[in-house]
Amino acid sequence: MSEPATGHATVFVDNPSRLGAAVKAITRSPIVGFDTEFVGDATYEPRLCLIQVATDDGIFLIDPLSSLDLREFWLALTAPGREIVAFAARQELVFCLRHAGRLPEAVFDPQIAAGLVGFGYPLSHTNFVRRLFGVRVAGSEAYTDWAKRPLNSQQLRYAADDVRHLLESRQQLIDLAESMGRLDWLDSEFGALLDAVRKADEEERWWKTPGLSRMDGRVLAVLRALWRWRDSRAREANLPPRRVLGDDLMLEIAKRGPRTVANLFALRGMDRPALRKSGEDIVAAVHAGLAVPEQELPALIALVRHDDPPQVVLLGQLLAILTNSLAAEHKVAGTMLATTAELQEFVRWRLGLSTAEPPLMTGWRGEILGQPLVELLEGKRYVHVIDAGSPNPLHIARFEGG
Repeated sequence: MSEPATGHATVFVDNPSRLGAAVKAITRSPIVGFDTEFVGDATYEPRLCLIQVATDDGIFLIDPLSSLDLREFWLALTAPGREIVAFAARQELVFCLRHAGRLPEAVFDPQIAAGLVGFGYPLSHTNFVRRLFGVRVAGSEAYTDWAKRPLNSQQLRYAADDVRHLLESRQQLIDLAESMGRLDWLDSEFGALLDAVRKADEEERWWKTPGLSRMDGRVLAVLRALWRWRDSRAREANLPPRRVLGDDLMLEIAKRGPRTVANLFALRGMDRPALRKSGEDIVAAVHAGLAVPEQELPALIALVRHDDPPQVVLLGQLLAILTNSLAAEHKVAGTMLATTAELQEFVRWRLGLSTAEPPLMTGWRGEILGQPLVELLEGKRYVHVIDAGSPNPLHIARFEGG
């Protein structure tokens, strides 16, 4: 495939010679646009099916299914001193960790940057390109089987469009952020993104199993042991964990704590042949959870919803109105400024139900929200309508003498 791409060719890379050219182009480029296409509904981890990179030399569509040795590619992409530009970058960063064993030194996510300079968040890639450049690109290929070969010209064009404007968008967004005095906001959010991906890779995520509310530490210890067994089994079989053992059934086993295979198979849903083969392993996991010493049980308070008094939700809703108004005033996406959970955490802190200073009091969010939120809860500010026909009809004012 070869067609214009911001003044350069677009090359489909499916042999060592073209891969070598792509790696050299990346090596020459301190900033590289990066995107991927993958399928993830049938395997333990998403299966990488196509890699798109944009460099000063052009666009390269790299086929990871063509038996290429991509080690040099991944090392070049994540080399110290190189910045990756990726739209909605989290999964691309996960692929870097998986295949390069490291994250890039720097990342620029135009979706995040756009939300910080007044474009809304999260914008789809199609809407982002249209708003920033006035260009229409092909819509989603959500139903494309990216693992099927050969890819047709429409699929390749769509893949190239995903990275075609990344480098130019980066500079435009940096210029806009600089004019608004928000370059440090971008740095803060991109650093937080890298930290979040690194943390997610290192932590066990059993505590995110739906339905943990109001469970005691012993049940949680059994659930953790079951989750670890399920994760190990899923990795070995290259299956999504829920295909090995569903969340609801895993939770029910943790609650009941069956100590024998016979008791385990008395539970409804355990009649699948694959589960019957694993009966002894599942019971062993239950026993492992039951054997955890009392002082080492998971901390319940960190895992479940707070038993909040009713005013926490009510005041959180009030603060959400104020937050949306301040977001419009400061031309930043309200969804990035504060979540419902963060606002409720702030209320708990002000009511003395939590001692840790909430994140909304720090960084660029604290600059916008900190004092207004505190003063609203202290009764020193009020919100009123100044123009019902305005996109931002509310005004936050101080009481006289407040």
